[in-house]
Amino acid sequence: MDGLAAVMVVMLTVGTLLGWMALLNRRDRQKNGLLNAVFRQLSSPELRGRIAVQVRSGVLSPRSLVAVDVLAASENEMWKIMARLAERLPYPVRIEVTGQVDPHFVTTMAVETTRGQARLLPSQPCAASD
Repeated sequence: MDGLAAVMVVMLTVGTLLGWMALLNRRDRQKNGLLNAVFRQLSSPELRGRIAVQVRSGVLSPRSLVAVDVLAASENEMWKIMARLAERLPYPVRIEVTGQVDPHFVTTMAVETTRGQARLLPSQPCAASD
């Protein structure tokens, strides 16, 4: 009976570790896939050197966040970036595009992709830090 208990303890320990590693691997693959999709959409010459992208994915949640910061962007340009990403990124992803439209305010526009459509979220203007 002692041998069976030892085998069970080892199996539970190794199984938990392997399960956690599989979840981390899935998260990293999802994050890399989103980064590649974002870079394919934002590889135009006029955006080169003006954007910063951050992607966050959960270990246990399928939801992800794609945050794009644009330097010296017009509101129209921010809408175009957000629309382009919302059309081509998978479900469920929250897309946040941040840019300084006005010299005194930083604006964040957000969209959440859902099955087959994107849902707009209210913008949140923030005071620019000098």
